[in-house]
Amino acid sequence: MTGRRQLLVGLLWLAAFSTALGSLLYILGPPEKFSLPFRQKYVDHLWLVRTHGIGASLTLLLGPLQFSRRRNLSHRIVGYGYLAGSLIGALTALPMSLMAVGGPGSQLGFLIMSLLWIVTAVKAFQTARSKLFEQHRIWVIRSFSLAFGAVALRFYLFCAEAAGGEFYSVYPTSVWISWLPCLVAGEFTIQKISSKVDVGELS
Repeated sequence: MTGRRQLLVGLLWLAAFSTALGSLLYILGPPEKFSLPFRQKYVDHLWLVRTHGIGASLTLLLGPLQFSRRRNLSHRIVGYGYLAGSLIGALTALPMSLMAVGGPGSQLGFLIMSLLWIVTAVKAFQTARSKLFEQHRIWVIRSFSLAFGAVALRFYLFCAEAAGGEFYSVYPTSVWISWLPCLVAGEFTIQKISSKVDVGELS
């Protein structure tokens, strides 16, 4: 791995870890400190929101550890934790998507992302259980690409508001451009390692 690539990967992992820890502190903190656009919804569905936050944060915390090729006991334990966090985060995201801020545009974006997140987590589990480890790696890349959308969403919102954008105007677009580019980046990564995998087995 080149120095430039190591730096990029390190920054991506740092972003995942910091977003996960920040999200946990935020969502488990006092409800009166929730951001105003989300506060009432979060308070009304506090158990759901906190369960989602824990699951999604666990995914971001453990995800970077899943890309080792070592298939030992610690990898399996971390893997089960990652998949549990993914399924908890994705399943709780389904009802949350239907009440997302920003109207139908935001809601549809979150709904599609949640469904894809469930599918990728289930496929990652199935391929691991079947000892199809190269396919398993591919589905974990897809799963983590979707989860990383949470990092991208915060980055886009910060940049948009810093540039003078109004929150309710930029939020629906930010939802879509958070996870779609991450998924495309994940597919690009998969293409780079696809020579090691029988393409016919991926369907």
